[in-house]
Amino acid sequence: MLQNEVGKCISCGFCESVCPTLPAAGYDLWKGARGRVIMGHELLNAVREGREGNMDISDSFYSCLDCFACLQVCPAGVNAGVVSHLARSLIVGKKIKGNQNPYAEMIVAATMKYMNPLGIPASSDNWAEGLKFDQGSTDVLYTGKMYQLMAYTGGLNRVRDMAGDHVSKLMAGIIANHPSVIRMSASQRDRSFQKQLNNSLRNIVKLLQAAGNHFSYPGPMEPYPGTFLYDLGYLAEFEEYANRVYGFLKEYGAKRIITVDPHTYDLMKHTYPEFVDGFDLEVVFYADLLSGLNISKTDRTVVYHEPCHFVLREDSYSTPLELINRAADTVLAPRNGKRNRCCGGPDELIFPDLSDKVSQERYSELISTGASEIVTACPICLANLSKERKTRDMADLLAEASSL
Repeated sequence: MLQNEVGKCISCGFCESVCPTLPAAGYDLWKGARGRVIMGHELLNAVREGREGNMDISDSFYSCLDCFACLQVCPAGVNAGVVSHLARSLIVGKKIKGNQNPYAEMIVAATMKYMNPLGIPASSDNWAEGLKFDQGSTDVLYTGKMYQLMAYTGGLNRVRDMAGDHVSKLMAGIIANHPSVIRMSASQRDRSFQKQLNNSLRNIVKLLQAAGNHFSYPGPMEPYPGTFLYDLGYLAEFEEYANRVYGFLKEYGAKRIITVDPHTYDLMKHTYPEFVDGFDLEVVFYADLLSGLNISKTDRTVVYHEPCHFVLREDSYSTPLELINRAADTVLAPRNGKRNRCCGGPDELIFPDLSDKVSQERYSELISTGASEIVTACPICLANLSKERKTRDMADLLAEASSL
């Protein structure tokens, strides 16, 4: 599969004009879309010739955001995001020495042990206290802990900054072998941001219920969906893990899954069926269930940051934009739709400095529209673009416009 993808490249370089990591990396060719395709060729040749142990190329692939912006401009249909994913899978599968990313190993170990990548305890997941659910319903609200995790990532990266790169990599290696150590990160959460995220989750519940929906919620024991396992190329682990999550949901009695973030929606709708035999759960995004909501337009102008997993995948998804348009005068950034610019979020735990540069570029572009605030429908985008208190979740805007 990797050969098929890299073999299509005609070296035109169009992909470099839209790749968000290339300028953020100081125009280091190997951290741009075309560089990743070239390195994919080299990796295949090295594996065939038995010299892969002499290579140090994993940063090229692990720094890819998988935003798929490159695919939108490539005349040959090459997707450097797919190249990076296949290359990561090859590196992991063949255990190519010197190319295992210590932070990736840490995340995988924690996920397999605690069923979330940062080992956050179930006791910290108290956002739903006081809310009423229809616990007999086969429609299940599945947060996947994505909102809950975002309050912890910034704190973890602050610890890395204080410790320095060398010490941080050593610690990541220790955690990979002793995952329980990562639980120290629980004390580093941003409590103010956690309160904001919890409020967004509560608003999602209120919006769904105001629109006439009945659904159950598994509570703090619900598992993370395993997004990082798949994205980082640990496919054997992901297959095992996805089947564990599926088993949990089936045992709970789920028939339809109501997801609340683009990554979980995309993963469960399109990837789980490839790894879970007999996958029979209907997967929807919560915005699909808000058509009956009574929304009054506010007097504000907002700019909508479109999540990559909604607009840069094959089946573009525009329902969030339609809802936001009903709640406020809405503008889009100069790069939108199939030219959308990523927030940098997928790199936050692996390459935080690179992620920060990408997010700052996107934030500046959004603010340049003159809108009073940025609205997004993704907790990862929300975390990465939360600068100067000008970014809010779609659920908060809709709740205000619905007087909830």
